[in-house]
Amino acid sequence: MSCPTFKVSVGIPVFGLGFTRDNQLILGGGGGASRSGVKNKLASYKIDIRRKDLEEDATFDFAATEDAPMCLDVHPSGPYVVAGVNGSEQDMKDGKNNNCRTFKILEDKLELEKAVNTLESKKAEDYQRVVRFNESGNLVATGTTDGRVQVFKYPDFESVSPAIAVSKDDEVLDVDINLENEKLTCVLRDGLKLINLRGKNVGQVVQTISSATIIKKSTAHFRAFSRYGRGFTKDFGFAVVNGVTKSAAYIVKYDAYSFDQVKVVKVGNKPITAFAISQDGAILAFASADLSITLLDALSFKTLAKIKDAHGFSITCIAVSPDRRLLASASADNTCRIVSLPLQFGTGLTVNPLHTLLLACVVAALLVWILNFVDLQPFYNLEEGKDVIQVPDATEAVVPQTTTPSAYASPSSAATLDSVAGSFATEALFIQAEVEEPVVVVTVDKENLIVKPHAIPKSNTIHQYTSTNRDEL
Repeated sequence: MSCPTFKVSVGIPVFGLGFTRDNQLILGGGGGASRSGVKNKLASYKIDIRRKDLEEDATFDFAATEDAPMCLDVHPSGPYVVAGVNGSEQDMKDGKNNNCRTFKILEDKLELEKAVNTLESKKAEDYQRVVRFNESGNLVATGTTDGRVQVFKYPDFESVSPAIAVSKDDEVLDVDINLENEKLTCVLRDGLKLINLRGKNVGQVVQTISSATIIKKSTAHFRAFSRYGRGFTKDFGFAVVNGVTKSAAYIVKYDAYSFDQVKVVKVGNKPITAFAISQDGAILAFASADLSITLLDALSFKTLAKIKDAHGFSITCIAVSPDRRLLASASADNTCRIVSLPLQFGTGLTVNPLHTLLLACVVAALLVWILNFVDLQPFYNLEEGKDVIQVPDATEAVVPQTTTPSAYASPSSAATLDSVAGSFATEALFIQAEVEEPVVVVTVDKENLIVKPHAIPKSNTIHQYTSTNRDEL
């Protein structure tokens, strides 16, 4: 299925994006601390579908010595966004790198509210790679390139547990908190780790899933864990696995409680670079290394839509709006793409117009054959008052019996048995009048012909011969 779409230049490489509740788009990115001349900023945009454009409402420019926003997440219900932005190199060396920053989204500006440190490393190349709100927005989790994760209460940023080192030589690629707020799932290249957030074992790894168990006879790496399901898919979690020895992309569906593997589906031949799920849990969206964007039904994994050549360079982030009417993607090529999504996706079946025309001709021919060659009289109900045409302007009249046989008609209900003497036979002939509706019935008694209005269905001329015996009456 094709969806209306347009692409807009935003002037900076984009590394994170998200939607507010009212479909305002938040973008973050820039040229980094390399003094390239490209600004590092966070900006909010109004999406104009008719004009196929983005209108910048507010922006926050970071200092030239600071890094670009490398990740962000928008609060699920309030006008807030949390972004990961390193301070200057000197701030990092001095241990003053308050890299996790929260902003309030106002009509004409983005207002910095709080900043905390989530990165222990003092190396300039390390940064906060991911930030994620839980479903209700009262917790926020972070993951860094030096292999540490942390969970905070929001909005006061009180730590639920000390920072947890989940790897010494691997970066955290993704994080998510389950719907019960009991476990944090963090994604490393070689596996998933589940961390307890409640009870005595808070902060401890309680389960590890190796990427080696996903694809047999092939090496694969995890890329993302795109949220626990919501709504339709609340009982599942979805992870992305990219093949290493053989180029391929897979989506793995897990039981959200036991983390048993439910299904593994190959969704492409190129690695996935960005992954998202709609807030109602119905749609999965991912971007591939071939610069395409694909939408899947989250239950059946059926392809709903695909946009080829969405960007000119690697797609870094993707998101679906809360009302599921828009999809946004962004790239390091300084562009953002907006895709309008239908309220309901079609079945995916295509209809050939020639087939439709042929079917219509066959149906028409069949109707003509039925009308011309099939006797439909037995299907009419001649009982008074049912499926009949009332005869206007007809009055009862008595005419002499001297009439031609062709004017005969069957005895009507008005004729009494006493008026018919002896046993006699009557031939009846129903004749449709030449006028459009009036029809009369000529009733034979012993002395006269009685013409009375009668109602019979419209039809072609029908000859009906009956023989009536008094004894049978």
